[in-house]
Amino acid sequence: MRTIEVFGVSNEEIFSYIERKQVDERFLEGLQRNKHIIVFGASKQGKTALTNKHLKENDFIRINCSPQTKAIDVYKSILRQLDVEFEEERAEKTLVEGSGKGGVKAKVKIPFFADSEASTEITGRGSREQSTKYKLVEYNLGLPQDISEILRSIGFKQRVIIENFHYLEEDIQKEIAFHLRVFEDFNILFVILGIWREKNRLSQYNGDLQDRLIEIPVEPWLEDDFRKVSQKGGEALGVSFDGVLAKIIDSSFDSIGVFQELCKECCLAAGLQEKSKSLVVIDEKCLETAIERKLEDYSGRHIRSLETFVEQQGRTSDEVPLYLGYYFVRILFDLDFKDIETGLKRKFIHDEIRKIHHRADDVRSSDMSYFLYNIVQAQIKKSIVPPLFDYDRSTRTIKIIDSTLYFFLRNAEKEEIISEFEIPEGIN
Repeated sequence: MRTIEVFGVSNEEIFSYIERKQVDERFLEGLQRNKHIIVFGASKQGKTALTNKHLKENDFIRINCSPQTKAIDVYKSILRQLDVEFEEERAEKTLVEGSGKGGVKAKVKIPFFADSEASTEITGRGSREQSTKYKLVEYNLGLPQDISEILRSIGFKQRVIIENFHYLEEDIQKEIAFHLRVFEDFNILFVILGIWREKNRLSQYNGDLQDRLIEIPVEPWLEDDFRKVSQKGGEALGVSFDGVLAKIIDSSFDSIGVFQELCKECCLAAGLQEKSKSLVVIDEKCLETAIERKLEDYSGRHIRSLETFVEQQGRTSDEVPLYLGYYFVRILFDLDFKDIETGLKRKFIHDEIRKIHHRADDVRSSDMSYFLYNIVQAQIKKSIVPPLFDYDRSTRTIKIIDSTLYFFLRNAEKEEIISEFEIPEGIN
């Protein structure tokens, strides 16, 4: 048993994984009830780990989204992974409710069993060999009805996992939300993983999904959960965190990803690469080393991401930049950490920006709406992945959705960092 197999963030199952009733049992319920499952929460909070724990490799088809992914790319990937052969003929666009919807017609090679006359008998073995034939059927790979018919014809029984659903453009997310209703009719079931923190994200896109989904927030992680993780992993490696466990939990800011990484780095700092024959006790020095290492790991990415984020331009009626991203980060860096954890209300952000903005009268409500409503897609287009911030329209609150950013903000020299940001032109 190696340390990196017990603690840390990984795409593989980690030994110190613990089951939580409100999460794991809910996930299993979704599998048993044959419903689409939506797993959501901040980054590195256990979404992928949850699927790895309860689904075997042959139970699912996994699709990893990128900002360039379209709905049809998801469906083509499913078919390719199932070795379904198709030959694209031509792209065809149709107009649906005033918006352009693309589709690709293709001839799909569908297997079917030949009749008994085409079967051959194997003498002397008491068995019967049946030949398989194929037929070419034309389908539109952009339509959920057609994709469902193909999958049903080959006896598809697996789940489709869509990772990084939040990377998709909002119009694509809405399109797939409407398609999910069709897939459910054919019992083609999805597990969707996304970085957001409000409920009913997909139901907002398609109200017909209400009561047809099982939504599972992977947050919050409780102090008792962290203690169970450390105990399970500690017993596996022969290590004790008792003397510093409270400080590790406090330094993790409710992020299981950060907690797992700190536990791993504490063990490595103590020279523990694999299970010890005698008990190893983690002390303050090991924890200090672990925090330093993780701050170094996180700092490079977060500083670059924030530098890119402040370059975002707001919008006014005459298209003069307002640099709302720059002012938002300035406010963020000046706030008490507890205020940041609970999320920032839209009105508060608007008022605080106007207090320090070089053109306060020009910062209108419509400008804030444009900035906040597009905040996730703007980050993705700037290659800030995973995104740092999300805006919950239902509560009118902006929230941090990268759980490692809390750790960075608590431990970094914020004044030094913001002083190095390039000040937008026209700002004193």
